Amino acid sequence: MPLQTSEIFFLTLLLLWAAGIIIWIGFVIYLKVKWLSLLEEKLDDGVRFYSLNIFLSGQGVLQYGTVFLSSFHAKRYGMLEKRESIPRHVQKLFIFSLIWFLASIVIMVASVLVLKFYVKAE
Repeated sequence: MPLQTSEIFFLTLLLLWAAGIIIWIGFVIYLKVKWLSLLEEKLDDGVRFYSLNIFLSGQGVLQYGTVFLSSFHAKRYGMLEKRESIPRHVQKLFIFSLIWFLASIVIMVASVLVLKFYVKAE
C-alpha cells in the first residue's frame, strides 16, 4: 500500500527532528569540551556543575544560550556584567545552539500535530 502525502510529510518531519537532535547533541559535546569550563569559570565563579556529565552540559548550554541572548535572563541570573568578558564568537555559538534546539523542538511538535490531525489511522 503506497504512503499518503501526509504520512510522507510526517516521516520527513520526524527524520528532521531526529537529525536535529543528534546534531545538537554533537554540538553540546563540542561546547562542553571546548568552552563550557571557560564559561563556568567566568560566569559562575568557578563552580563546575554543567561540565560534570553530558546531561548537565545540555542544560548548561541552554542556560548560557539564554543568558547571551537575553539581557533579562542575564540580569536574572546575575551575569549581566560578567557576560561581557566572554568573546562574542563564543556567545554566538551558545546562542546558535539554543536556537538549533528550539527549532528541533518546533519540528517535533509539528510532526506530532501532523500525525494527530492529518494521518488517518486504519
